[in-house]
Amino acid sequence: MPVSAVKPGRFHSRFVLGTVQLGQAYGVANRTGCPDDAAAGELVAAAHASGVCWFDTAAAYGRSEVVLGRAFAQLGLRESVQVVTKGGDFAGPGTSLTARLHASLQALGLPRVAAWLLHDESQLVGWDAGVRAEAAALVAANQVGVFGLSAYHPDVACRALAECGLGALQFPASPFDRRFLRGAVAERILGSGAQLFVRSVYLQGLGLMEPAQVPESIFRGKEAAQTLADFCQQRGLRRDHFCVQYVLQRTARANVKLVIGLETREQLARNVEIFTAPEIPTDYLDQWDALWPDDIDDLILPYRWPKKN
Repeated sequence: MPVSAVKPGRFHSRFVLGTVQLGQAYGVANRTGCPDDAAAGELVAAAHASGVCWFDTAAAYGRSEVVLGRAFAQLGLRESVQVVTKGGDFAGPGTSLTARLHASLQALGLPRVAAWLLHDESQLVGWDAGVRAEAAALVAANQVGVFGLSAYHPDVACRALAECGLGALQFPASPFDRRFLRGAVAERILGSGAQLFVRSVYLQGLGLMEPAQVPESIFRGKEAAQTLADFCQQRGLRRDHFCVQYVLQRTARANVKLVIGLETREQLARNVEIFTAPEIPTDYLDQWDALWPDDIDDLILPYRWPKKN
């Protein structure tokens, strides 16, 4: 289905285009590297033409903010996009929260971002009363919609929402990683009223790789990819369709947005198709959870994967 032919639908409010790939080569399955500025601009244009107006980036994503900013300016999209960005340390001299936010706004060429997230859980230590007052002033000045955290661990995420006054949260979830989607954690996070974003739906691409291509160094990586491939084949599903629909359906009641990273128009068209496809049977979700019941830290936390040589 050509991207331009996609009709408006429910996916618009839940599809966030992840742009780490526009600033650097990213993902265990990445084979195309980082697109040049022209290709990145074409991707942004195609996404917006298909109804995608949310974009996720970060100061740490190489040139991603700058590339996005140039595309928005050239395409005349500054008034019609919503951007979520993430920033680094703000505790040292010259690196205040205001300075970090303004650096991102300058790179993006925007007067405001929808959300600014702490990019590392360790930054919560510096989120004291003074910084919270600074954050409130920036929200009041309409330079940011909400402050939040990009989290890895459910306990830290729950504390950020309950104790730190943050109103947005980004966290990983996939058929292999359901830590945020089950039990009391899900009730606290999905029912919090915070603005929620899910990343790593494909586990950095591992879930889409051919099992033989998964690095031996990733704990149970080949087994995970093979199990998912067999499961989907037996039910007539493509793996990307199952991964996205699994998370969409498990987070439907909270209308959580999904951040999908990609670098080509072909990938964009495929993901738009998935978001607009009918829901898969709920029984399939439960069957998967019975087949692969555990969330294995050494598999689902990429920072534990051995570094590439």
